[in-house]
Amino acid sequence: MIKRTGVSPLISTVILIALVISISAFVSPWIFNLVRNASNQTQTITDTEIKCNNAAYDFDSAYGTHGVRWSFSTRNNTLGVRIMNTGMISLHNFSFELIFNQTKVEYYHAKASTQRTASNPLKPGQTAFINASFTRDVNNTLTAVKVLNIVCPNVYASQST
Repeated sequence: MIKRTGVSPLISTVILIALVISISAFVSPWIFNLVRNASNQTQTITDTEIKCNNAAYDFDSAYGTHGVRWSFSTRNNTLGVRIMNTGMISLHNFSFELIFNQTKVEYYHAKASTQRTASNPLKPGQTAFINASFTRDVNNTLTAVKVLNIVCPNVYASQST
C-alpha cells in the first residue's frame, strides 16, 4: 500500500483561488488608476488639439522688417515683434526661437512688461508688441524668428529675416 502525502486537491484549489483573489485585490486599483490616467491624458490632448485648430497668429508686416525689429550689440540685445491674433482663441505666454546663421538656435522669453498672460491674453483680432532683451553675445546673423506660445505649442508664427 502506497501512502500519499501532500495537499488534497480540494485544499489546493481553495489556496489557488485565494491566491488569485489576493493578487487581483492588489493589482486592480493599479490597473484602474492606469486606465483612468490614460483616459484623462487622452481627453486633455484631444481637447487641446480641437481648441488649437482655431488658433492662428502672424507678424504685423507694418512693423520693422516683416513684423520683426532687432538690435544686437555687445552689451544689450533686443528683439521686438508685432503679432496679430488671426485665430479664434486667446493666446498668452509667448517666447522666441531665434535661428542664427541658419543653424544655431536660441530660446528667449518675452519681457514681463510686454508678455501676455492668462489674465491678459492676446485676444482674437488684437495686435500686440512683444519683445525680449538679453545680454548673451549673439555675434551672429539672425536668419529666422519663431514666436511660440504656451496655449497651443504646435501653433507658431515664423519669419525669415
